[in-house]
Parts: sequence; structure tokens; C-alpha cells
Amino acid sequence: MATNRVPGKIGRFFAGVFIGIRTYGWIFVALGAAVLAVSAISEREATHIKAIRPMVHPLAENANLVEADELLELLAASFTKPLDQLKLSDIDVERVEEVLEQQAFVGDAEAYVDADLVLNIAVYQRIPLLRIIADNGQNYYLDLEGVRLPLSKNYTVRVPVVTGHVVPWSDDFATQADHPLSQLMELGHSLRNDPFLAALVEQIDITETGELILAPKVGDQVIYLGRYDPRITPERLERLKTFYREGLPYEGWRKYRSFDLRYADQVVAKKA
Repeated sequence: MATNRVPGKIGRFFAGVFIGIRTYGWIFVALGAAVLAVSAISEREATHIKAIRPMVHPLAENANLVEADELLELLAASFTKPLDQLKLSDIDVERVEEVLEQQAFVGDAEAYVDADLVLNIAVYQRIPLLRIIADNGQNYYLDLEGVRLPLSKNYTVRVPVVTGHVVPWSDDFATQADHPLSQLMELGHSLRNDPFLAALVEQIDITETGELILAPKVGDQVIYLGRYDPRITPERLERLKTFYREGLPYEGWRKYRSFDLRYADQVVAKKA
């Protein structure tokens, strides 16, 4: 009987080993895969990026207020080494985005490293709404969000120019609905969002009393709009559109020197 017990024990031992391998073998496989993955990631992180590919999304008319080479210079000044000499592990794409978004004309920046180790950078520019050339010497753009932008050495944007007695810039003007700059922003959006008015108005002049005078792109007329009012001003602009579409074609623009919208429900036109 004793001679039969040893083979039985050996068989049970190998059977247990087989069951253990079958049961826990996936753990060893997973650990091996994890080691290989960590090794591959470490090797990738130790490599240098191969190229930088910046792209500036243009404004209308394919215009750029800031060029890609200017952004690369900004990045080069913000890091200890040129980006293409840094290891992948040393490149923080969030910091790259933050640095670019500090540039005056950049509204949003997105950066990522692709599978080919290329640092891709996409920049979306701020969009000017109005150009301010005030009697007090201030000269700047207001963008769609009310951010003050400097002039660009690369391009002059064709937006309505605001001249005359423009109030000095104030950082908190957007928090005050009745602030003259807030009212200018509202008027600027009204002009921009209406194709007819956007094609018509070239200049907005502000008088000493705060009244608005528009100058069209075609003709020598002036258009008296009066002081800005969130309810009345849009009505006056609609009246102006109707007058241009239905009244002027029969007489011709050149016969008039001014159109006055300050009177209720009418346009007072004075001939030259």
C-alpha cells in the first residue's frame, strides 16, 4: 500500500501547481505587461520632441494679428531651453497654453504631443469689435468680450472706428451696464450682427454731450443717432435700414448731407 501513496502525492502536487498557474497566471501576465508598459512610457518620456507645429487660426480676410514665429519667440523666452531640446517629460502642455494665452491677441490656445513626438499648437485669436481713436489720445481695439487690445504691427482690422469724446478706459466697465464703453460694446455688436449695418457704418463719433454720429462707408452723409439707449437705439437703427432700402434708392444718396434719427418714428433728411 505504501508504494502507491508516493505517486498519488506527486500527482496531487503537480495538479495543484497546474491549478495555481491556471488560477493566478493572469496576475503574472498582467504584471509583465505593466512592467513593459512602464518601460515604454519611461523610454518615451526620456526622448526629445521632434518638431513644433504652431498654427494660428486666421480672422476674417485671412488676417493674423499675431504670427506663429512671434508665439515661438514667446515660448522660447519662457522656458530654460528651446522646446525641441527639452525631454518630453519636461514639457508641460498646460504651461505652454498658459504662456501663449498671456499674449494680447490670443484668446485661446491648445497644445498636445502626438504619436510622432510633434508638439502641436493651435491658437485662436481675439476678434476686434471696435477701434478706439479717442480725443484723449487712447488708441486701441475692443474685442468681442470687451478686452482692450493693442494695435497689431501685422494687420489693421477693418471694424468701425470710434472717435471723439470717448471716456477713458476702465477695467471694470463691463460690470456697469450704463457705462459708456458698455454702451459702445452693445452698439458694436448690433452693427456686427446685422449684415446691412456692418456694410454701412464706418465710423462712430461721440460728441461732447455723449451723442452718437455715424458715418457711412459710402457717401459724405452723417447720421445723427442721438445718445445711446438700449431700447430706443435699436429702433432707430431699424428705421435707418428701412430708409436706406426704401427711401434713398429713388432719390440717391448724394443728394443728402445728413440723416437725423432723433425724432420719433421718422428720419429727417437734409439735402446738400
